Amino acid sequence: MRYSVRRRPGTLSPIQMAEEHVYTVSELNRTAREIVEGGLGGVWVKGEVSEISHASSGHMYFTLKDQDAEVSAVRFRSRSPILSAIEPGTVVLAFGKVTIYEPRGRYQFVATLVQPVGAGVLQAAFERLKQKLQAEGLFDPEHKKPIPAFPTRIGVVTSPTGAALHDIVSVLSRRWPIAELLLFPSSVQGDAAPEELVAALDRAIQFSQTQSPVDLILIGRGGGAAEDLAPFNDERLARAVYASPIPVVSAVGHEIDFTIVDFIADLRAATPTAAAELVTPDASDVAEQVTRCVDRASRALRTCLEGAELRLQAGLRRPLFRTPSRLLETAEQRLDLQTAMLSRAPRRALERPHERLARLDAVLRLSSPTRPLERGFSITYAEGMSRPLRDASSVVPGTSITTRLAKGRLTSSVEEVHEE
Repeated sequence: MRYSVRRRPGTLSPIQMAEEHVYTVSELNRTAREIVEGGLGGVWVKGEVSEISHASSGHMYFTLKDQDAEVSAVRFRSRSPILSAIEPGTVVLAFGKVTIYEPRGRYQFVATLVQPVGAGVLQAAFERLKQKLQAEGLFDPEHKKPIPAFPTRIGVVTSPTGAALHDIVSVLSRRWPIAELLLFPSSVQGDAAPEELVAALDRAIQFSQTQSPVDLILIGRGGGAAEDLAPFNDERLARAVYASPIPVVSAVGHEIDFTIVDFIADLRAATPTAAAELVTPDASDVAEQVTRCVDRASRALRTCLEGAELRLQAGLRRPLFRTPSRLLETAEQRLDLQTAMLSRAPRRALERPHERLARLDAVLRLSSPTRPLERGFSITYAEGMSRPLRDASSVVPGTSITTRLAKGRLTSSVEEVHEE
């Protein structure tokens, strides 16, 4: 008896399964990632941003979607910075690659550049450089150098054939013709312009340091499209302007145009014409101010001279100038009085000690122990004693005594002692 096995359509027999490669999940995800990445490479994707989340690592996860589909996206921290704030609902252009996150088999888009639609490539580069230089502090106000009020030598870095130079010359010849204008020519658009602008700025600095000092430098051009103004967004030129020891005034484009040089320069003017007006005073205004100062000085001098004349006239009316002989007589009389006082002073100085000496002599004479002797009193001393006798009991009969009188002495012997 023969048996047969009937298989369902699409199934493999054990023998056939042994001949086919069986993928693990990891292999399947890895192979799919390699196929997707190799097949597409770098691509631009346009879509609306939604569901933004920021991880603690600094990575940003978001979703790009259109009317019919959406894709998960990620921008890693190490990638280029986002050019401006991206919020949900913003339509962006994102450049990156499509890949598969192998651990979860999730299809995603890894973005390396994200910019709002309409910003354009030049605007994107402008924003990147602006954020970079601002983070380095090159825009900080404390780095700005003051602009001299009365410049006498002005350097201009621009095209020798452009309208900007004509506008600057016209304004300076009208407002401040005493200033010397020095042109350091350079092209102001095209691929070679950034390097030429840097070289022209360096020539202006070298000229100022080696020949004649330059008070300030105007750098700029007339208005134009964004592509025309691109040289003034060059990083090399921005850093050269920042390093300049001479104040730099940017005069690029029209009033609505902004370039990187505008943020770096010590002063920004909306147009070349405005720059020439900002850095120079009006000669007629200065002349008017000088005239007013001269008038004030003349009035002050006149007032000072008039006051001095009044003081002189008042002095001439004083007695010194009216009767000088009377002043001399008064001085002589004062001299006589002083001389008399000086001559009496020594006598007075001697009289006082003499009087004092006489008083002391009288006191001494009155207090002398011999003074009572003149009135009939006497002083008696016992033999061998230095003090006068005061008590009769202090001696015995037969003691020799000496009696001192006002004139002379008596020596005797005690015969009897009577005590009272």
